[in-house]
Amino acid sequence: MERRQLGNTDLELSVVGLGTWVFGGRWGGAEDADSAAACHAAIDAGINWIDTADIYGQGRAEQIVGQVIRDRSDEVIVATKGGVAWEFGDGGLTIWREASGDYLRHALDRSLSALGLDCIDLYQVHWPVTGQDPDDTWSALIELQQAGKIRHIGVSNYALPDLEAAAAAGPLASYQPGYHLMRREIEAAELPWCGTNNVGVIAYGPLAHGLLTGKMDTTTRFAENDWRASSEFFADESFPERVAVVRELEQLAADRPGGVAELAVMWVLRRPEVTSAIIGARNAAQATANAGLVGAPLTDSEARAIDAVLAAHPAASRPYGHGEPPNRK
Repeated sequence: MERRQLGNTDLELSVVGLGTWVFGGRWGGAEDADSAAACHAAIDAGINWIDTADIYGQGRAEQIVGQVIRDRSDEVIVATKGGVAWEFGDGGLTIWREASGDYLRHALDRSLSALGLDCIDLYQVHWPVTGQDPDDTWSALIELQQAGKIRHIGVSNYALPDLEAAAAAGPLASYQPGYHLMRREIEAAELPWCGTNNVGVIAYGPLAHGLLTGKMDTTTRFAENDWRASSEFFADESFPERVAVVRELEQLAADRPGGVAELAVMWVLRRPEVTSAIIGARNAAQATANAGLVGAPLTDSEARAIDAVLAAHPAASRPYGHGEPPNRK
């Protein structure tokens, strides 16, 4: 599988990475054995990096990844995220954004323990936090980097002002945004900024959380513990129009072995700023299939045709959220 250099780092990432959100139970859940099998299958298929986070199952996803890489650490690059705190109380699980230096020191040590590692290749601040001093955040991250616990520092879900503040506070290797055919907001500012400043982009959600696989229709429903059940992207009045977009894109992708899913992945990878696209898998078969979505580069005619489809369905590309944690407890 093709590999690309991540920004100004020495990391060479396969153009598809394995996402592990489902391992923690947020997409209806997965059996731990199936999750581990997905990791092994992804590595076997040429995917050389795994993206996870401490909040995914409150350490569960990191522990599964850690078990897999115990015997395959020389084959895989590990990226994890910290910056979402949690506690269990009478009301159940409460989560909130937290990126203070003291918290991230604690979170990183917890992640290292869960993963069974001494050093994490890429450690990312999961969300921007309103009012958080970036100098406090980065002084802790630089300290951890100098202590040999982090190789490179990245951020996730930041907007342009947050990116600029982070880069001013310390080294910034990567940016992880949500990005797909019907979610293009970052093309206006964040992607060009990353290109100018040599910050690598690792995009999550290239298949629009499953919609761009072509397997959904207007009758699709999700389990209660699947965040998509309450997401406006799947539940608002524009969902039928999004399905119509997929049906039209399927026609454009008829000659691609991976169909509309391959078209969607190659659309994300067409941007020179994008190093890799993160695709989740709940079992070995899905992980193997995801690796196979790396196909021929997007052609100019395909790009124009996709733009025409999207222009004909403007409501399909309205901004949406996906269960973002609040800024404060």
